[in-house]
Amino acid sequence: MTRTLGGRWLAMPLVALALLAACGGGRDDDDGDAATGAGADGASDTDAAGGVVDPADCDSYDAAPGVTDTEIKLGSSFPQSGTAAAFAEISSGYRAYFEYVNAEEDGIDGRRITLVTKDDGYEANRTQSNVDALVQEDGVFALFNVIGTPNNLAFYDDTDDQCVPNLFVGTGSPFWGDQEGHPWTIGSIPSYATEAAVFADYLTERTDATTVAILQQNDDFGNAYTEAFEKAIEGSDLDVVEVQTYESDAPDVTSQVTSLADTDADAFLGATTGLKCPATFNAIASSGWDPIAYVSATCTSPRLIGLAEAGATDGIISTSYLKDPLDPQWDEDEAMQLYKEKVAEYGPDGTDVTDTLVGYGWTMGALVEHALREATELTREAVMESAHDLQEVEVGLVLPGIAFNTSPEGDSFVVEKLQAIQYNGEKKLFDLLGGDGEVLPPGETAILDYEGKTADVTG
Repeated sequence: MTRTLGGRWLAMPLVALALLAACGGGRDDDDGDAATGAGADGASDTDAAGGVVDPADCDSYDAAPGVTDTEIKLGSSFPQSGTAAAFAEISSGYRAYFEYVNAEEDGIDGRRITLVTKDDGYEANRTQSNVDALVQEDGVFALFNVIGTPNNLAFYDDTDDQCVPNLFVGTGSPFWGDQEGHPWTIGSIPSYATEAAVFADYLTERTDATTVAILQQNDDFGNAYTEAFEKAIEGSDLDVVEVQTYESDAPDVTSQVTSLADTDADAFLGATTGLKCPATFNAIASSGWDPIAYVSATCTSPRLIGLAEAGATDGIISTSYLKDPLDPQWDEDEAMQLYKEKVAEYGPDGTDVTDTLVGYGWTMGALVEHALREATELTREAVMESAHDLQEVEVGLVLPGIAFNTSPEGDSFVVEKLQAIQYNGEKKLFDLLGGDGEVLPPGETAILDYEGKTADVTG
């Protein structure tokens, strides 16, 4: 059962588990080039009038580089070294998905999905250099799941100007919903601002907390949480008593946590990511401070949470929109069984199928496949229009009651429904929480519905 909670921690509501489905129109390759559906001059045969993207607005437009009769070439940049290297496991999930599609589904209409990846160490300047090389030297059709808010911000003006699709970026910044200003860029996960609003709602509806302390990464990733949280608590009894920041390459966050602990705030918002996630909660535990704590959804992988000391993360709250491969309640789930079987078969050696990062990667592989298949033709323009018109797309490991939705009428936030979760140190996984803040029985979800509201909660 799925409880839809309308964005507040209400006690009732439930909708049934929906079937996995694919939506959209399908491609017509009868006219023009068989691989791209483009005419002899390379222009799209599709009438783009009224569409979200318009190649005429761009500095240059190449309709279908990286697309042949046998291949669709995608490119990505993400940390494969450094303090954020754990996020490289995401690629294990979508690599397995692409290999599965190539081997068992004959690719996309006979074209194999191939991938070119580069390591940026989570350094924005390296990401920009990598993207330049992917587009200009490797000739990729589109960028896919580039990790990091500052990393994408480093180049997204350029790729939008050049009409290069930046598909399903691996960050939840509110920037990725800018359909008018940056229509060639689209996100993949719930907005960090929406997460912050969920925690604000939780504190005001379910607790007596009045004071909150915040630790945030000192960039647009961290700012998204802090600004949205401060907006969400306006007019409430909650007060942010201190905000501490850290640089993404800082060796630790002990001094910042010590300062926050000295406030003895009732609640803590952790706008942290990568190895700073377990480090933060180790420092909180060592300080003796025991706040009601929320951590960024980017931290919920067992690869990160598992690095914290025993007991340090018990009871922390976060959100998700995907089934946890570690949770036995999904063992008989058809989508989970397919995921575990095919990742074991097609994933890189040593891939941990229980890692939620791998599950996210698998789901993103399924989502980009959907956008490619449902495009009217294999051109950059048509695929972006497909990505901006997702209708109740339930692929990969999405939780019951959650689907990917976008609208060419102005809403390009891909996921606006979330499930609240709480870490159970004994089981070493996150339990799903109901509207009353209690752990749900197996098979039930309680979906917090912010559909169409992400722009409203953004700070």
